[in-house]
Amino acid sequence: MAATADIFSECVIHKILCYLSYGQASRMRILSKTWLQAWSTLPNLEFLVEYFEETKIVDAIMETYRENKIPIDKFGFSNCSKFNRRHQVFPLIDKWLDTALQNGARDLVYVDLLYSVRLYPFPISKVLAANSLRELVLKGCNLMHVSSSSGFANCHSLRKLSLSYIILSKNLLQTLLNSCPFIVSFNLDHCSGLVKIELMNLQKIKSVSVSINRNQHVKIQAPTLEHLFYNGYLSGNLVVVGCQNLKSLELSYVKICIGFLHNLISRSQSLEVLKIQYCVGIRQIETSNLVSLEYIGYQIPEFKIAKASSQLKHSKIVLHGNNNLDAAWFSKLRKLLSNSAPWSQVLLCFPEYNDIKIKDLQQHHGVASSQMDVLNVNITRSYGECPTFVDALLWSCNPRRLNLSSTVEMITCFVSRLMYMKNLSHSSSERSNPWHSQLKEIKVFDGKNQELQLVSGELVISTLSEDRKEVYFLLDWQCN
Repeated sequence: MAATADIFSECVIHKILCYLSYGQASRMRILSKTWLQAWSTLPNLEFLVEYFEETKIVDAIMETYRENKIPIDKFGFSNCSKFNRRHQVFPLIDKWLDTALQNGARDLVYVDLLYSVRLYPFPISKVLAANSLRELVLKGCNLMHVSSSSGFANCHSLRKLSLSYIILSKNLLQTLLNSCPFIVSFNLDHCSGLVKIELMNLQKIKSVSVSINRNQHVKIQAPTLEHLFYNGYLSGNLVVVGCQNLKSLELSYVKICIGFLHNLISRSQSLEVLKIQYCVGIRQIETSNLVSLEYIGYQIPEFKIAKASSQLKHSKIVLHGNNNLDAAWFSKLRKLLSNSAPWSQVLLCFPEYNDIKIKDLQQHHGVASSQMDVLNVNITRSYGECPTFVDALLWSCNPRRLNLSSTVEMITCFVSRLMYMKNLSHSSSERSNPWHSQLKEIKVFDGKNQELQLVSGELVISTLSEDRKEVYFLLDWQCN
């Protein structure tokens, strides 16, 4: 075994071990002396400490690296210590960071997994003074001990900066960004101590991700910015100017003011990807340059895609229905799908279903039903027969393929209702049918693409033995 394991050089083994976690890599050292030597000089170090005794192991490893001046490329430390006086480990972390920087670490990661009351006072000034630093990721630490008036050493080598659940002030953030003028990627995630967050004068910035707390305001002015993600705590406290090179925009939990999207998209002619999650206030979206458009939310958006883009290759909408579905909800769905460009993916998620008043739907026949290739439906619970729910769903749109994930009871109900609609379309009473489209044929397949047998219009239940299944229907419609 050892002879076989030694066919790789120590350099190649280093590359193999770098794809593993430090714990996984440590288990590989038993293969041979060559693997043991490669593991003992591994350039990527990632530690997770839960108990104080484990700090002794980390300290011994870092002391070996310090004494032998073993090169370090990445140092990561995750602190989930549950012991009392956990602050006693802080001096050790200081020492380990010193060793990592002295040995040339380019990437530093510190994570406090418990977000304890007493957070580690990260030595940001010392770390930024390192000339080799390329990436700095901090989660759950305190920077309030640092004086912003004294400034930081310029860290021209830093390209990626990520701050999550950090305590700091506005002045400190601005001073920090000013000292790192060439960062390409910046992440700010639920940091406290800030009211106004201004991201300006970043000369090389390409990607920005910001998730705010309540009552925080954000202003971004970055001509080089290409990718922006913003989680807004259902507020409209976002101002974006001078971002004409924006290529992708993702908005989550944002209260969108009138004209915001129009102004942003019209001024960013290069915008190709737009993703909107759980936002309110959407009216109209200009899609002339979009390649990808996604919407995820609980409310059916009241927008109409103004211009169907010839290059729109991907469009996805995910709607989470509430527990009080009615005819008005399905009418809004029908209007959305008919007024918009064809969606390549539509997913409807229902925790349960209600009896729908079909007469109320007939008041909206002026809006044409939407034809689509694929409709995905997920129904969590079922309570017996659901004919009006199926009617309302298929009144909203006529999918050629319907993917259904639900209980066996619900799947059986769908089959029964679809067969009824098929038989009705061929009956002499066709004229009394209120639907504009008729169902000519139906086929049912399981998740393994095996066609399920229908006997006298009923699904063979034995083929669906599990409590929850996924099936799909192929539906052939004709229009009157």
